[in-house]
Amino acid sequence: MQEAIPEIKESPERPSLETLPPVTLGRQGRHFFFRKRPGKNGLALAFLLPAVIVVTLVTFLPIINAVRMSLYETSYLQRTDFVGRRHYWNYLQEPEGRRNILNSLIYVFGSLTLSIPFGVLLATLLHRKLRFRTLFRTLIVLPWVVSQLVGALLWSWLMNPYYGPINYFIQLWLGPPIDFLSQPTTAMPTLILVNVWRSFPYPMLLTLAALQTIPEELLEAARVDGASAWTRFWRVTLPLIQNTLLITVIMLSLYYFNMVTLPLILTGGGPLGTTEVISLRVYREAFNFYHMGYGSAIAIYILLFNILFSLLYIKILRTEVRY
Repeated sequence: MQEAIPEIKESPERPSLETLPPVTLGRQGRHFFFRKRPGKNGLALAFLLPAVIVVTLVTFLPIINAVRMSLYETSYLQRTDFVGRRHYWNYLQEPEGRRNILNSLIYVFGSLTLSIPFGVLLATLLHRKLRFRTLFRTLIVLPWVVSQLVGALLWSWLMNPYYGPINYFIQLWLGPPIDFLSQPTTAMPTLILVNVWRSFPYPMLLTLAALQTIPEELLEAARVDGASAWTRFWRVTLPLIQNTLLITVIMLSLYYFNMVTLPLILTGGGPLGTTEVISLRVYREAFNFYHMGYGSAIAIYILLFNILFSLLYIKILRTEVRY
């Protein structure tokens, strides 16, 4: 006898994603999280409230006060006449203001041009399996750990034209001593080099962390295909760490553009204003000359620059890296 073959019923066809109607959340869908978990949301808001209060008191209120002060002729917190946008226009029209902006661009661009490649080079070397690699990493990070004040005082002593070790060897081998920080032709390059010495560990650490996330299979496949070390870095490694490098450029640009201590201690803005960057000008107008209104107006320009680079930073964070 032949066994009866059971009849197979065809299941109804599943609808594809293209045939499904669009789903709209509406007001109820958007507030689903808040409607269903009132207790947890209240606890979360309670934990966030102290941080919101601190950020408001430390950040937003000073910004509002700076904008208000920039509209008045304020001297040592004594507000006098309303001047409107005069401070903003005067700073852009005066020669010192344009020179401050140019000095800041030279300072930021020169520091980035040297610190980023140097940091990437050291990160690539320290990513390899070397003896005493942990010791080297610790020693290289020391300049970043040292405060700006200590670093500036250290280099002021090293480059002192009378008793500094650097000028001692210059007199011993080359000739008369060189006052690096008091000559218009050497002050800005020297300031940039000191800044690079102090800040290069930051791009090195970020690049080193990014290199450790790259799958070894990609580099091994490129090595099997006959790619040289430079080709592997240029074609495989660099595209995968480009987002990290862009973030590093933005963070260092913000750091350099707002830096006051290093230029103030090393050169004080001199000689002849060749190293007076915009952040140092804000400090001098507000705390040396007590022109609070004028200094606040210049500080608003720095705030606009920070907002622009913060938006670029957020945009880069939203991009995805595909291996």
